[in-house]
Amino acid sequence: MILRLLSVGFLVLLVTDSSVQQECKTPTNKRGLCVSFYDCPSMLSYFGDRILTWEERDFLRRSVCTGATSGRQPYVCCPDRRMENKDAAGSTTSAPVLTSVPVVEAKPVDKENRVGGLLPDPSKNECGISIGMRIYGGEDADIDEFPWLAMLQYENHRGERKFSCGGSLINNRYVLSAAHCVVGEVEKKEGNLVSVRLGEYDTTTDIDCITLDGEQICADPPIDVPVEEKVAHPEYNEKSMQNDIALLRLDRDIQRTDFIQPVCLPTTNFKSSLAGDVNFVTGFGRTLQGSRSAIKQKLGIKVYDQERCRTKFATKKAEITPKQLCAGGDFAKDSCHGDSGGPLMKLQKVWTLEGVVSYGNRCGLEDWPGVYTRVQEYMNWIRDQVRH
Repeated sequence: MILRLLSVGFLVLLVTDSSVQQECKTPTNKRGLCVSFYDCPSMLSYFGDRILTWEERDFLRRSVCTGATSGRQPYVCCPDRRMENKDAAGSTTSAPVLTSVPVVEAKPVDKENRVGGLLPDPSKNECGISIGMRIYGGEDADIDEFPWLAMLQYENHRGERKFSCGGSLINNRYVLSAAHCVVGEVEKKEGNLVSVRLGEYDTTTDIDCITLDGEQICADPPIDVPVEEKVAHPEYNEKSMQNDIALLRLDRDIQRTDFIQPVCLPTTNFKSSLAGDVNFVTGFGRTLQGSRSAIKQKLGIKVYDQERCRTKFATKKAEITPKQLCAGGDFAKDSCHGDSGGPLMKLQKVWTLEGVVSYGNRCGLEDWPGVYTRVQEYMNWIRDQVRH
């Protein structure tokens, strides 16, 4: 089920430890602390459960900060909060307005994961930021939500083109997807993979617009980018679906917009989801056997117990390894609502790509989860492949 976020009438205030919170400045140059949007009463009461104008959404984007230690994304510079001083006796008292911003020690850069700057840095908000037109969401994604979602386009021998698989933009040149979308099953059915579409929301319109409270809001036109190189994992096994992961190198660098942004990849300190944790999938419902949706969808699904998943799929003569994870299992609610090759995402301060949609036992069967390639297990391979 889709997770419903807190309503305005049920606000839970977070007691924060100022010694570990980062001071910041708002877009209007006020001092505050970097906290979850939901822990900032002034912002929550102002924006609330309503549609945001472009100006308000721009203000919210410019309020995004790093340094929050708990709570849910987005993290914003909250003017309600102030740094606190501790006196010699150990008691905590409110400090007057500071005349200068204290120096905050920079976090060490994860050099191993950044590959010389080729991959975005999560600690600098270079990836995984998805605010959306509304703070509260439903099954339809917002027009600018999950801006890393890619659609893979195939061309058959008659020159006809069709979208069939999904993927995730991971930097300004590469899309991560499933190997079975690049070699084998899908190409046999749909044709040669020729391009990737980014920034799509509604496949039935050339310019995507939504009308909210009488106001029409339109996205930038989606872009189709030719694929320069397809790199399936060298140990991909089409029969067992092991190592079902692939990289697509685009033929040019992609300019970031409100509707096209990269997702974060797992860093060395990424904490994998446990059974019962809720992750999200997004896509257009375009698996080989699943239903189709014209509008980008999102769905919250629970991570499934790994050992139980292994036992269940063993009855189908399929092996589940530590390089895979399982999620879903609720009737009619699994990655059939997303694309093969599309993202399974975890919100850990920023949205991080935890899995790639791989396969399942048909679609939406009760107590049969979908199987996802675990991205964290392939970070060394990804780092070895990406280049300028």
